Amino acid sequence: MNDWLYFLLVPALLLLIWFWPEPKSSRSPLRRSSDNTANSPAQTRFHAVSIEPGSHPCDAAIALRGRRFLAHEAMSLPVEGCDASRCQCTYKHYADRRRGEERRRASVAMREHFSHYEQRHGGDRRKRHAYT
Repeated sequence: MNDWLYFLLVPALLLLIWFWPEPKSSRSPLRRSSDNTANSPAQTRFHAVSIEPGSHPCDAAIALRGRRFLAHEAMSLPVEGCDASRCQCTYKHYADRRRGEERRRASVAMREHFSHYEQRHGGDRRKRHAYT
């Protein structure tokens, strides 16, 4: 009798622990709030810059206009291939647009992984075609 009780209670307890909601106070925000990013945008991991061509831009700067690069991956000015005698290009800075708490939770990801629910509909398209 006791063995059956263990076989029922242990899985029920594990399921209860697995799906128990996290208290909001224990979550730590991984993203910076808008107050911090406005004051120091270069300190975030996803701070972006784009090249803003000067008054007499070269073809290389015009080709890069509007493209955003992560600040730590951006090329130095003047850009390679610049034929201007005096480069007037500048960087335009963009703050990290993500705000608030990180919404991904490990329990949600693991629940989807172990649910074995197949979301694809229809058969395998490779079986319908004959490649001979």
